[in-house]
Amino acid sequence: MTAAALTRSKKLRTGMRPVQPRSDMGQIGRLIETVFAGQLDAAGLRMVREMRSLGRVGWLGWLLARFLLPPFANPLGYVWEEEGRVVGNASLLSVERYPERWVLANVAVYEEYRRRGIARSLVRAVLDLAREIEAKKVVLQVRSAQEGARKLYDVLGFRTFSTRSAWIRPPSGRRPTAPKGVPVRLRAAEEWHAQWTLANRIHPEGLIWPYPLTPGLFRPQRLSTALGLKTRHHWVWYEGGQLQASLSTRYLRQRRCWRLILMVTPEARGRVEGPLLATCLARLPGQDGAVLDYAAGVAEDQIKDLNFHTTDTFTWMGLDLASRGINAE
Repeated sequence: MTAAALTRSKKLRTGMRPVQPRSDMGQIGRLIETVFAGQLDAAGLRMVREMRSLGRVGWLGWLLARFLLPPFANPLGYVWEEEGRVVGNASLLSVERYPERWVLANVAVYEEYRRRGIARSLVRAVLDLAREIEAKKVVLQVRSAQEGARKLYDVLGFRTFSTRSAWIRPPSGRRPTAPKGVPVRLRAAEEWHAQWTLANRIHPEGLIWPYPLTPGLFRPQRLSTALGLKTRHHWVWYEGGQLQASLSTRYLRQRRCWRLILMVTPEARGRVEGPLLATCLARLPGQDGAVLDYAAGVAEDQIKDLNFHTTDTFTWMGLDLASRGINAE
Protein backbone atom coordinates (compact mmCIF):
# COMPACT_ATOMS: atom_id res chain seq x y z
CA MET A 1 0.00 0.00 0.00
CA THR A 2 1.41 3.38 -0.99
CA ALA A 3 1.50 6.56 1.03
CA ALA A 4 -1.32 7.75 -1.25
CA ALA A 5 -3.69 5.53 0.73
CA LEU A 6 -3.82 8.07 3.55
CA THR A 7 -7.23 9.12 4.76
CA ARG A 8 -8.97 11.28 2.17
CA SER A 9 -12.40 12.84 2.25
CA LYS A 10 -14.09 12.32 -1.10
CA LYS A 11 -17.01 14.46 -0.02
CA LEU A 12 -14.80 17.44 0.76
CA ARG A 13 -12.25 16.55 -1.96
CA THR A 14 -9.48 16.91 0.58
CA GLY A 15 -6.24 14.93 0.86
CA MET A 16 -3.83 13.23 -1.51
CA ARG A 17 -4.58 11.61 -4.84
CA PRO A 18 -2.77 10.74 -8.10
CA VAL A 19 -2.23 13.50 -10.63
CA GLN A 20 -4.93 13.73 -13.28
CA PRO A 21 -3.20 15.78 -16.01
CA ARG A 22 -6.45 16.32 -17.90
CA SER A 23 -8.00 18.27 -15.02
CA ASP A 24 -4.99 19.25 -12.87
CA MET A 25 -2.62 20.80 -15.42
CA GLY A 26 -3.85 24.35 -15.00
CA GLN A 27 -3.82 24.25 -11.19
CA ILE A 28 -0.37 22.64 -11.10
CA GLY A 29 0.93 25.36 -13.42
CA ARG A 30 -0.49 28.04 -11.13
CA LEU A 31 1.00 26.33 -8.05
CA ILE A 32 4.49 26.08 -9.58
CA GLU A 33 4.38 29.67 -10.85
CA THR A 34 3.39 30.93 -7.38
CA VAL A 35 5.71 28.83 -5.23
CA PHE A 36 8.74 29.34 -7.49
CA ALA A 37 8.05 33.00 -8.27
CA GLY A 38 11.28 34.73 -9.20
CA GLN A 39 13.09 31.41 -9.58
CA LEU A 40 11.86 30.25 -12.99
CA ASP A 41 13.81 31.24 -16.07
CA ALA A 42 12.01 32.64 -19.10
CA ALA A 43 11.43 29.22 -20.65
CA GLY A 44 10.09 27.73 -17.41
CA LEU A 45 7.80 30.69 -16.79
CA ARG A 46 6.44 30.53 -20.32
CA MET A 47 5.73 26.82 -19.98
CA VAL A 48 3.79 27.05 -16.70
CA ARG A 49 1.73 29.88 -18.16
CA GLU A 50 0.96 27.70 -21.18
CA MET A 51 -0.07 24.95 -18.75
CA ARG A 52 -2.47 27.37 -17.10
CA SER A 53 -3.89 28.55 -20.42
CA LEU A 54 -4.36 25.05 -21.83
CA GLY A 55 -5.77 23.86 -18.50
CA ARG A 56 -8.66 26.29 -18.89
CA VAL A 57 -9.98 24.51 -22.00
CA GLY A 58 -10.38 21.08 -20.41
CA TRP A 59 -9.71 17.85 -22.28
CA LEU A 60 -8.82 19.68 -25.50
CA GLY A 61 -6.10 21.64 -23.69
CA TRP A 62 -4.79 18.42 -22.16
CA LEU A 63 -4.65 16.81 -25.61
CA LEU A 64 -2.83 19.79 -27.11
CA ALA A 65 -0.39 19.84 -24.19
CA ARG A 66 0.69 16.28 -24.97
CA PHE A 67 1.91 17.50 -28.36
CA LEU A 68 2.99 21.06 -27.57
CA LEU A 69 4.57 20.84 -24.10
CA PRO A 70 7.44 18.72 -22.73
CA PRO A 71 6.84 15.77 -20.32
CA PHE A 72 7.16 18.26 -17.43
CA ALA A 73 3.55 19.27 -18.17
CA ASN A 74 2.21 15.70 -18.12
CA PRO A 75 4.01 13.97 -15.24
CA LEU A 76 3.31 11.02 -13.02
CA GLY A 77 2.88 11.93 -9.37
CA TYR A 78 0.49 13.14 -6.71
CA VAL A 79 -1.34 16.27 -5.73
CA TRP A 80 -2.81 17.37 -2.41
CA GLU A 81 -6.27 18.91 -2.47
CA GLU A 82 -8.03 21.08 0.06
CA GLU A 83 -11.77 21.29 -0.72
CA GLY A 84 -11.12 20.70 -4.40
CA ARG A 85 -8.18 23.11 -4.73
CA VAL A 86 -4.74 21.72 -5.59
CA VAL A 87 -2.41 23.08 -2.89
CA GLY A 88 0.54 20.71 -3.21
CA ASN A 89 2.28 18.65 -5.87
CA ALA A 90 5.16 16.22 -6.40
CA SER A 91 6.05 14.88 -9.85
CA LEU A 92 8.01 11.93 -11.20
CA LEU A 93 9.67 12.47 -14.59
CA SER A 94 11.47 9.91 -16.73
CA VAL A 95 15.07 10.40 -17.88
CA GLU A 96 15.50 9.80 -21.59
CA ARG A 97 17.67 6.75 -22.39
CA TYR A 98 17.69 5.71 -18.71
CA PRO A 99 14.45 3.75 -18.20
CA GLU A 100 15.31 2.83 -14.61
CA ARG A 101 16.19 6.40 -13.59
CA TRP A 102 13.60 9.05 -12.70
CA VAL A 103 13.60 12.65 -11.49
CA LEU A 104 11.62 13.88 -8.49
CA ALA A 105 10.51 17.39 -9.45
CA ASN A 106 8.01 20.19 -8.79
CA VAL A 107 7.69 19.49 -5.07
CA ALA A 108 5.59 22.52 -4.16
CA VAL A 109 3.09 23.46 -1.46
CA TYR A 110 1.38 26.83 -1.07
CA GLU A 111 2.88 28.73 1.87
CA GLU A 112 -0.33 28.78 3.92
CA TYR A 113 -0.48 24.96 3.85
CA ARG A 114 3.13 24.26 4.85
CA ARG A 115 4.37 22.64 8.08
CA ARG A 116 1.53 20.14 7.99
CA GLY A 117 3.52 17.23 6.54
CA ILE A 118 1.99 17.62 3.07
CA ALA A 119 5.32 17.75 1.21
CA ARG A 120 6.65 14.73 3.11
CA SER A 121 3.50 12.71 2.31
CA LEU A 122 3.65 13.67 -1.37
CA VAL A 123 7.32 12.74 -1.68
CA ARG A 124 6.81 9.41 0.10
CA ALA A 125 3.94 8.62 -2.26
CA VAL A 126 6.08 9.43 -5.30
CA LEU A 127 8.90 7.20 -4.01
CA ASP A 128 6.42 4.36 -3.48
CA LEU A 129 5.25 4.91 -7.06
CA ALA A 130 8.88 4.79 -8.26
CA ARG A 131 9.31 1.41 -6.61
CA GLU A 132 6.07 0.14 -8.15
CA ILE A 133 7.30 0.97 -11.65
CA GLU A 134 10.66 -0.67 -10.82
CA ALA A 135 12.78 2.46 -10.87
CA LYS A 136 16.32 1.89 -9.62
CA LYS A 137 17.34 5.48 -8.94
CA VAL A 138 15.55 8.73 -8.20
CA VAL A 139 17.43 12.03 -8.48
CA LEU A 140 16.43 15.58 -7.66
CA GLN A 141 17.70 19.14 -7.73
CA VAL A 142 17.08 21.46 -4.78
CA ARG A 143 18.32 24.97 -4.09
CA SER A 144 21.17 24.73 -1.63
CA ALA A 145 19.69 27.54 0.47
CA GLN A 146 16.49 25.57 1.08
CA GLU A 147 17.66 23.83 4.23
CA GLY A 148 14.22 22.54 5.16
CA ALA A 149 13.81 20.74 1.86
CA ARG A 150 17.32 19.32 2.01
CA LYS A 151 16.72 17.98 5.51
CA LEU A 152 13.52 16.30 4.32
CA TYR A 153 15.37 14.56 1.52
CA ASP A 154 18.16 13.56 3.91
CA VAL A 155 15.64 11.91 6.22
CA LEU A 156 14.13 10.04 3.27
CA GLY A 157 17.52 8.60 2.33
CA PHE A 158 18.68 10.91 -0.45
CA ARG A 159 22.41 11.62 -0.59
CA THR A 160 24.20 14.58 -2.20
CA PHE A 161 26.32 13.71 -5.22
CA SER A 162 26.91 17.16 -6.75
CA THR A 163 26.57 20.86 -6.01
CA ARG A 164 26.41 23.20 -8.97
CA SER A 165 26.17 26.95 -9.49
CA ALA A 166 24.08 28.71 -12.11
CA TRP A 167 25.91 31.56 -13.86
CA ILE A 168 24.73 34.23 -16.28
CA ARG A 169 26.70 36.61 -18.48
CA PRO A 170 24.69 39.58 -19.76
CA PRO A 171 25.01 40.78 -23.37
CA SER A 172 28.17 42.80 -23.61
CA GLY A 173 30.03 44.67 -26.29
CA ARG A 174 33.35 43.69 -24.71
CA ARG A 175 34.70 40.41 -25.97
CA PRO A 176 37.45 38.67 -24.02
CA THR A 177 40.73 37.97 -25.78
CA ALA A 178 41.28 34.37 -26.76
CA PRO A 179 44.36 33.21 -24.82
CA LYS A 180 47.45 32.01 -26.64
CA GLY A 181 49.63 29.05 -25.85
CA VAL A 182 46.84 26.82 -24.53
CA PRO A 183 45.64 23.59 -26.19
CA VAL A 184 42.12 24.81 -26.98
CA ARG A 185 40.72 24.14 -30.45
CA LEU A 186 37.48 23.45 -32.24
CA ARG A 187 36.46 19.84 -32.05
CA ALA A 188 36.72 17.63 -35.12
CA ALA A 189 33.43 15.97 -36.09
CA GLU A 190 34.67 12.47 -35.37
CA GLU A 191 35.73 13.45 -31.84
CA TRP A 192 32.15 13.63 -30.60
CA HIS A 193 32.53 10.06 -29.26
CA ALA A 194 35.24 11.28 -26.87
CA GLN A 195 32.90 14.04 -25.64
CA TRP A 196 30.14 11.50 -25.11
CA THR A 197 32.48 9.34 -23.02
CA LEU A 198 33.55 12.37 -20.96
CA ALA A 199 29.91 13.39 -20.41
CA ASN A 200 29.04 9.97 -19.02
CA ARG A 201 31.97 10.21 -16.63
CA ILE A 202 31.14 13.72 -15.40
CA HIS A 203 27.35 13.29 -15.32
CA PRO A 204 26.52 9.74 -14.17
CA GLU A 205 23.05 10.97 -13.16
CA GLY A 206 22.17 11.07 -16.87
CA LEU A 207 21.39 14.79 -17.01
CA ILE A 208 23.24 17.86 -18.18
CA TRP A 209 20.68 20.24 -16.78
CA PRO A 210 18.23 20.93 -18.30
CA TYR A 211 18.97 18.35 -20.99
CA PRO A 212 18.87 14.55 -20.80
CA LEU A 213 22.33 13.14 -21.46
CA THR A 214 22.06 11.86 -25.02
CA PRO A 215 24.50 11.48 -27.93
CA GLY A 216 22.50 14.13 -29.77
CA LEU A 217 24.05 16.81 -27.55
CA PHE A 218 27.41 16.14 -29.22
CA ARG A 219 26.80 14.58 -32.62
CA PRO A 220 27.66 16.83 -35.59
CA GLN A 221 24.64 18.77 -36.86
CA ARG A 222 25.42 18.38 -40.54
CA LEU A 223 22.09 19.57 -41.94
CA SER A 224 21.99 22.71 -39.79
CA THR A 225 25.57 23.51 -40.73
CA ALA A 226 24.83 23.03 -44.44
CA LEU A 227 21.87 25.41 -44.16
CA GLY A 228 23.97 28.03 -42.40
CA LEU A 229 22.04 27.57 -39.15
CA LYS A 230 24.96 26.56 -36.99
CA THR A 231 23.81 27.08 -33.42
CA ARG A 232 26.15 24.58 -31.80
CA HIS A 233 29.90 24.79 -31.36
CA HIS A 234 32.36 22.53 -29.57
CA TRP A 235 35.82 23.31 -28.20
CA VAL A 236 38.14 20.68 -26.74
CA TRP A 237 41.25 20.57 -24.55
CA TYR A 238 43.54 17.55 -24.89
CA GLU A 239 46.56 16.69 -22.78
CA GLY A 240 48.72 13.64 -23.40
CA GLY A 241 46.30 12.45 -26.04
CA GLN A 242 43.40 12.41 -23.56
CA LEU A 243 40.37 14.69 -23.64
CA GLN A 244 40.53 16.65 -20.39
CA ALA A 245 37.79 19.21 -21.03
CA SER A 246 35.22 20.34 -23.54
CA LEU A 247 32.89 23.28 -23.97
CA SER A 248 29.75 23.04 -26.09
CA THR A 249 27.22 25.74 -26.94
CA ARG A 250 23.54 25.76 -27.84
CA TYR A 251 21.78 28.92 -28.93
CA LEU A 252 18.54 29.63 -27.07
CA ARG A 253 16.60 31.70 -29.58
CA GLN A 254 13.74 32.61 -27.30
CA ARG A 255 16.15 33.89 -24.64
CA ARG A 256 18.62 35.31 -27.18
CA CYS A 257 21.56 33.84 -25.37
CA TRP A 258 23.99 30.91 -25.47
CA ARG A 259 23.80 27.97 -23.09
CA LEU A 260 27.31 26.73 -22.34
CA ILE A 261 27.95 23.09 -21.43
CA LEU A 262 31.34 22.90 -19.71
CA MET A 263 32.78 19.51 -18.76
CA VAL A 264 36.18 19.12 -17.09
CA THR A 265 37.87 16.06 -15.61
CA PRO A 266 38.71 16.25 -11.88
CA GLU A 267 42.41 16.29 -12.80
CA ALA A 268 42.09 19.45 -14.89
CA ARG A 269 39.61 21.41 -12.80
CA GLY A 270 40.58 24.84 -11.64
CA ARG A 271 43.08 25.56 -14.42
CA VAL A 272 41.34 25.08 -17.79
CA GLU A 273 37.92 26.69 -17.30
CA GLY A 274 39.02 30.29 -17.85
CA PRO A 275 40.94 29.69 -21.10
CA LEU A 276 38.16 27.50 -22.49
CA LEU A 277 35.43 30.01 -21.71
CA ALA A 278 37.48 32.95 -22.97
CA THR A 279 38.19 31.20 -26.28
CA CYS A 280 34.52 30.37 -26.72
CA LEU A 281 33.25 33.86 -25.87
CA ALA A 282 35.86 35.49 -28.12
CA ARG A 283 34.74 33.49 -31.13
CA LEU A 284 30.98 33.07 -30.77
CA PRO A 285 29.01 35.12 -33.31
CA GLY A 286 26.98 38.08 -32.10
CA GLN A 287 26.96 39.86 -28.76
CA ASP A 288 24.36 37.75 -26.97
CA GLY A 289 24.56 36.75 -23.32
CA ALA A 290 25.39 33.31 -21.96
CA VAL A 291 24.25 30.97 -19.19
CA LEU A 292 26.36 28.29 -17.54
CA ASP A 293 25.78 25.51 -15.01
CA TYR A 294 29.01 24.34 -13.36
CA ALA A 295 30.42 22.66 -10.25
CA ALA A 296 30.11 25.02 -7.28
CA GLY A 297 33.28 26.42 -5.78
CA VAL A 298 35.44 25.51 -8.79
CA ALA A 299 37.24 28.15 -10.90
CA GLU A 300 34.89 30.84 -9.62
CA ASP A 301 37.41 33.66 -9.96
CA GLN A 302 38.13 32.65 -13.57
CA ILE A 303 34.42 32.65 -14.39
CA LYS A 304 33.79 35.99 -12.64
CA ASP A 305 36.68 37.58 -14.57
CA LEU A 306 34.72 36.88 -17.76
CA ASN A 307 31.78 38.99 -16.54
CA PHE A 308 29.64 36.11 -15.28
CA HIS A 309 27.73 36.38 -12.03
CA THR A 310 26.14 33.55 -10.11
CA THR A 311 22.36 33.47 -9.70
CA ASP A 312 21.91 30.42 -7.47
CA THR A 313 23.47 27.21 -6.21
CA PHE A 314 21.80 23.82 -6.51
CA THR A 315 22.34 20.56 -4.70
CA TRP A 316 21.85 17.36 -6.65
CA MET A 317 20.73 14.40 -4.55
CA GLY A 318 20.04 10.77 -5.36
CA LEU A 319 18.21 7.86 -3.77
CA ASP A 320 19.37 4.43 -4.85
CA LEU A 321 16.38 2.12 -4.76
CA ALA A 322 18.58 -0.79 -5.79
CA SER A 323 21.14 -0.26 -2.98
CA ARG A 324 23.87 0.90 -5.33
CA GLY A 325 24.81 4.56 -4.94
CA ILE A 326 25.11 7.09 -7.71
CA ASN A 327 28.77 7.83 -8.29
CA ALA A 328 29.95 11.21 -7.06
CA GLU A 329 30.59 13.82 -9.74
